[in-house]
Amino acid sequence: MKIFPEEERSTYLKWLLIGLLVRLAFMPFTVHGDLVGINKYAFLLVQQGYVPPVRMDYPPLAYYTVGFFQFLFKPIMPFFGFALDSGEPLWGTSPHIFRYFFLLKSHYLIFDFGISFLLLRLINDKQKRLSAFRFWMLNPLVIFTCYLQGQFDILPTFFVVLSLYFVWKAKMGISLLCLGIGAAFKNFPLLFVIPALIFLGKDKIEKLKLLFWAAVPYLLFTFPYWGDPGFKRSITTGGGYDDILFNLRFAIGPHTVYIFVLGYAIILAFAYFQERAKTPQDAFRALWQTELVICLWFYATVFFHPQWTVWMMPVLILLVVGNKKLTSLYWVLTICIFVYTFWWGSLLSWWLFTYFDPGFFRALKSPGELISQFYPADKLIYIFRSLFSGISIWLIYHIFKGLRRIEEKE
Repeated sequence: MKIFPEEERSTYLKWLLIGLLVRLAFMPFTVHGDLVGINKYAFLLVQQGYVPPVRMDYPPLAYYTVGFFQFLFKPIMPFFGFALDSGEPLWGTSPHIFRYFFLLKSHYLIFDFGISFLLLRLINDKQKRLSAFRFWMLNPLVIFTCYLQGQFDILPTFFVVLSLYFVWKAKMGISLLCLGIGAAFKNFPLLFVIPALIFLGKDKIEKLKLLFWAAVPYLLFTFPYWGDPGFKRSITTGGGYDDILFNLRFAIGPHTVYIFVLGYAIILAFAYFQERAKTPQDAFRALWQTELVICLWFYATVFFHPQWTVWMMPVLILLVVGNKKLTSLYWVLTICIFVYTFWWGSLLSWWLFTYFDPGFFRALKSPGELISQFYPADKLIYIFRSLFSGISIWLIYHIFKGLRRIEEKE
């Protein structure tokens, strides 16, 4: 199977090269503490055979994968390691530090470009396919999250998109298997399992079989850590934020109603009462749009970290390609997210470049401090956060309206 259409191969290769060069430009030169942290505990896994249970912020497969690539790159990372007693990095002053930054992010390229190639398989329209590829190659949030921060959210996102690809190919069991693998990296794909069962299972028996396929990889990779407090903390979406889904709530007498759970239940009910998909392509469309709705509702109603927005990017691109008005909203959402990063101060701005010149970059004022000279930074951040939530909710309405129109035509 050819990766790119024959008649447009040079155009696709051009955008592929541009996207690759942008990524390579950042990979060696920036680092975030989360990249160091996950590599530290993956290193302990490689050296001692286990992840310290109280420090497990993610499901185990995340550490297994990072540890595998550490082992693979060991011959060209001679000073890489962490002190087993203090956990301090032994490579912080290594002359090869920028090489290490590059290598520790390099495997993201496999999953990143894998998503771009899958998007080409999920779009039939020639023009929309090229637009989706351009969107992904120059997606500022993907580049920022993976190659400046060094966050690994692209890995579970790849398996979610791969799951959708197998729905398109009418391989429903493998689709649920991919969701289970994705959840073994980060738990958010678990939110998509029930919609998948609704859309893909023809009857109760088939739904149980599909649930089995989703559960097997997740249980297999997590079983050794079920009793550990770190894993128990990580099973809430976000790793360590025990009530992340329950931030927004209101009281009814002595009881509490959680807004995210309320909306999630409505989304599932809407999915349940839709007409059954007649073809795998219909099921694919209904599933990816429902997954996007869940993501948008999640971001609109909980405290989220900027890297989590990578989860929705492939399906958001499927929505906006070919629609100029939606494309404008896509860029507004992107701007809102970058303003939202100012809440973390210099951690997500100048300090990413600390290893160039620690004294210089740590002395710089954060974006929020610069803004506060003219306008209260917190207020500005909250305004953009509110805009993001408002647009997200409108997009949910737009998607639901489109699904109802399809049903009425059928």
